[in-house]
Amino acid sequence: MLIPADDQALMAISTHYADFNGDLCIGCPPPGITDLILDKRATLQVAEQCGIPIPKTRLISNSAELLESASSIPFPWVLKPARKETTVEKIKCLTLASKNEIAVKFSQAQDFSPPMLLQEYCKGDGVGIEMLIHDGECRALFQHRRLKEFPHTGGVSVSAIAERPNVELVEMARTQLRALRWQGPAMVEFKVDPHGRSAVLLEVNGRYWGTISLPVLAGIDFPFYHWQLVHGEQPDVPAHYAAGTRWRWTAGHLARLNSLLIASRRSHAARGELFRAFSNLSSLFDVDACDPLAAPSDPIPAILDLAHMLKYLGASDMDGLVKSLSRHLVRKARH
Repeated sequence: MLIPADDQALMAISTHYADFNGDLCIGCPPPGITDLILDKRATLQVAEQCGIPIPKTRLISNSAELLESASSIPFPWVLKPARKETTVEKIKCLTLASKNEIAVKFSQAQDFSPPMLLQEYCKGDGVGIEMLIHDGECRALFQHRRLKEFPHTGGVSVSAIAERPNVELVEMARTQLRALRWQGPAMVEFKVDPHGRSAVLLEVNGRYWGTISLPVLAGIDFPFYHWQLVHGEQPDVPAHYAAGTRWRWTAGHLARLNSLLIASRRSHAARGELFRAFSNLSSLFDVDACDPLAAPSDPIPAILDLAHMLKYLGASDMDGLVKSLSRHLVRKARH
């Protein structure tokens, strides 16, 4: 059984689907369907056709088009690749707050390949509706809410909590996956406003998601049910799971804290978030939540994860320092 663990693997499997098909069970649909998930713009177009709310969105091919969009999409913006690629994108997700920030981030003209999606920034919480679809039916269902993200302006989960399924979100997710003719696991990501009165669909992950261990901890074992279904067995999926179960990625918390320390030099919002973090030290790393890597019987995965993160942050911070010094020296030389 071949199961894609990230978007790069999903695209690679889709590209070579014919080579694998027949020799093993592939954990994603054929390319024609998978490509709709890999293309974020196509995913949003399907959602719009189904009457599902989406953010204001524009396809951008180069940095010059950013300023042209200032009158049509209000700030702040989110800039992200329109298509998931086999290689790691140079820009994963970038928040732009003003025209001045565009000038700083793109001081030199830049073409975007693949094109980028420019979207309005939607305030609220990230909520994921996870489903396991088999023969067109939802066989397992779960909902989680992101409590903290890296970066703090929006990104991957570093803390999350299991929630009871919201009927409206579940119906929108089911409608979207049915329109995509999806089979297998998927996470439909929404941004829900702070008061819970409205939601917009952001994207669909056509694979197991980064917080897959949260539903397993809460009692919904998606990978095992998936394995059972492809082997002709009927999984015994519980009618309820442990809503309120909390999950954390400890190394991700470290990366988030590092980014807040850097951003706090120029961002009032980051300084406020940093102050709130240090005012409640127990929440700094969400110590009451479960880190599935940090098992007392096998601490090696958690130690290695922290070591890799420290190495990455050290290299990233040093690169940022060198670039900052270079810009300072250039400005000094000009004057």
